[in-house]
Amino acid sequence: MNALLHEVDVCVIGGGHAGTEAAMAAARRGARTVLLTTSLDTIGQLSCNPAMGGIAKGTVIREIDALGGVMARATDLATLQFRMLNRGKGPAVWAPRAQADRGLYRRAVRSLLEAEPRIIPVQGTAARLLLDSAGRICGVETTDGRQLRARAVVITTGTFLRGRIHIGTGSALSGGRAGEAATTALAEQFADVGLKTGRFKTGTPPRVDGRSLDLHRMQRQDSEIEAFDYSWSAFWPTPRRSADRTRHPEQMPCFITYVEDAAKALVQERIAESAMYGGAIASLGPRYCPSIEDKVVRFAERESHTIFLEPESLRDDWIYCNGISTSLPADVQDQIVHSMPGCEKAHIYRYGYAVEYDMVRPHQIHTTGMTKLVDGLFLAGQINGTSGYEEAGAQGLIAGINAARYSLKQPEFILRRDQAYIGVLMDDLVTKTPVEPYRMFTSRAEHRLLLRPDNAPDRLTPIAEELGLLSGDGLGKSRRDYMAARTEQLSRLNQAVDSARVDNTPLPAVLRRPEFTVEDLKRTLPDLANIPDAIWSTVHANRKYAAYVERQHHEVRRAVELETKRLPDRVDYNIFTALRPEARQALTRFRPATFGQASRLEGITPADLTLLAVLVKKHG
Repeated sequence: MNALLHEVDVCVIGGGHAGTEAAMAAARRGARTVLLTTSLDTIGQLSCNPAMGGIAKGTVIREIDALGGVMARATDLATLQFRMLNRGKGPAVWAPRAQADRGLYRRAVRSLLEAEPRIIPVQGTAARLLLDSAGRICGVETTDGRQLRARAVVITTGTFLRGRIHIGTGSALSGGRAGEAATTALAEQFADVGLKTGRFKTGTPPRVDGRSLDLHRMQRQDSEIEAFDYSWSAFWPTPRRSADRTRHPEQMPCFITYVEDAAKALVQERIAESAMYGGAIASLGPRYCPSIEDKVVRFAERESHTIFLEPESLRDDWIYCNGISTSLPADVQDQIVHSMPGCEKAHIYRYGYAVEYDMVRPHQIHTTGMTKLVDGLFLAGQINGTSGYEEAGAQGLIAGINAARYSLKQPEFILRRDQAYIGVLMDDLVTKTPVEPYRMFTSRAEHRLLLRPDNAPDRLTPIAEELGLLSGDGLGKSRRDYMAARTEQLSRLNQAVDSARVDNTPLPAVLRRPEFTVEDLKRTLPDLANIPDAIWSTVHANRKYAAYVERQHHEVRRAVELETKRLPDRVDYNIFTALRPEARQALTRFRPATFGQASRLEGITPADLTLLAVLVKKHG
């Protein structure tokens, strides 16, 4: 007889970035939550690049933080190096990026989860989902026969769902990442309930011993840490933090080297032995993060390819070779690494490999993360065909909030595209057909001038307060105090801008000039020098984009009507014979929740939308 281990509101399967954010969001929302993971020691593991943020991704981290998530706080405790990308462009596309210490990050995540009393960590492997007589989720059974009863289940298995690791064409083994077994039972059950799956792949580069490198022959890249924090509250509480510790660990440099002609020729000569080019892997990987094989083939005209050697920890000498992700055989990887300037005597700790895994076609989920076929079953992270820690964390947060609300019989929560990059991400997943792992870019957000990294707390903290996501461990009070001070300082600085003049020209007009920087603004208003840098940045960006921002606000107001106008949950679009066949097919496949979602489907025209509104009204 199976033993009942726990009876809870929500069960989260997987302890990666999606799983930890889902568990924290569900618990903060008031749900008693089990976090089921194969190993408690790997909660918060940085499986690939130990970097957090970057283009668009840095904004996502700050949005997760504004909604009470753990990713930003853990990153601040683990940052070994920080850089602000795109400084030469406008603040709407500035991109904070941090290199994290793997061990410190993992421990910070676990400490933050352990501080939440509603989270119950359980070590074990999910074998099958438990369904009631109506086909709704009612729990999970583990491989050792234990049962976890739950009203909602969030699956965040990452690359572990039928994962296979490849090094060369003749070496493949079951696994979601090096040293850890894949999950197969859930994939089989997905087929039983009718969920359609596909295969994607991702890859990782070799790691080398930093002591074996000649760093003097490389270009050094130091940290720009300044006073930067991913998390907005300067005094947010951190469990187990010593009183004398600074906000960030000791900073470390990265180093730059190159893949040049000899290595390029070797890759071309041995490319048939690559798992990705030799036929061992047929699925697609991310175009925007190409392997060294892809770089040599697709960019043959390049004289060299830049490689960033990035430290993984203060406690060991492992170096991540960012830029040579590969599935070539080990002996080829040896030669590639040894050909790079300064790496002639490099010792490889772990060879690069490719991982091929199952994903669920995301048109089968709602923007809440819940599947359309099984009530109470939520999916988040790479299982939905995305790539990256930040995208996974964002989905986990949304799925966790909605799993808690579902289990507590509360209405669903949806972020719109005009509210957050997270809203863009969730909407894209359910209205597009991914042919490669989805990655967030600024270009995907039509309202990106409104969705900047600097104003994330202004956009999302009120929503977090309304949802109850800032309760517990002092976070709510800390964030409320921060927001009260921020609101007052923004008001004070805006009043000063409106009343000031430069050479008899109103300061707001001067601010719109491209060459007028934040530092120029500070020099113009020296009496307000005590106001924090974050406030100056927001006011400067708001004023710089003022005309465009007002136009985007107008577009948002027009679009909200479409976003809130719902389509029937159960409707046979094939009865609408007046619609074009392509439109009927798109509506049947994606089953959009609103007219706004329908407007973004492949194959839907404005004329189709107009006719659809008439037909829905006619048929009730």
